[in-house]
Amino acid sequence: MYVTLAKVLYSYTESIIPPKCQKAVALQKCMALAGWEIAHIDLDLTGERPKAEIKLERSDGRWLLARVDRLGRVSFETFHRERTLTMSRNTKGRRPLSPQVDDVFLGRHHCLGARHMLREMTAYIASNATTPVRLADVRQAWAAVMGAPLRLTASGCAEGSRV
Repeated sequence: MYVTLAKVLYSYTESIIPPKCQKAVALQKCMALAGWEIAHIDLDLTGERPKAEIKLERSDGRWLLARVDRLGRVSFETFHRERTLTMSRNTKGRRPLSPQVDDVFLGRHHCLGARHMLREMTAYIASNATTPVRLADVRQAWAAVMGAPLRLTASGCAEGSRV
């Protein structure tokens, strides 16, 4: 009975999602299966000057930032966020313990263009997934959202999606 109820709820949520958001939801599901969460995506590969800014996060502190800057340079960078509870070093006297965040730079990949960046990024996502996921599945999920401009944030389904 539980499986039947789950199928009904799944089909209900699929039916209330607007068609233009279904590709974004499929991408979020694929990223979640791989252990990655979408912090934000601003992607437009349809114009003469491609625009992309993508930030993905993982629960263990690793995060990825991929972007095309205003000059057309394309790269994606990886970081590891370390959180500690220590005394702040920039104050004198008695200091209480406070949460400190330190982002450690892991590497940068330079790419030839926005589409090349997405190919490299999907390979990185698949090889650094917390649970095994096929590269073809990750690429298929990203290919579905490349055809139209997309703005996606972690706070909403497909907030501001321009399809």
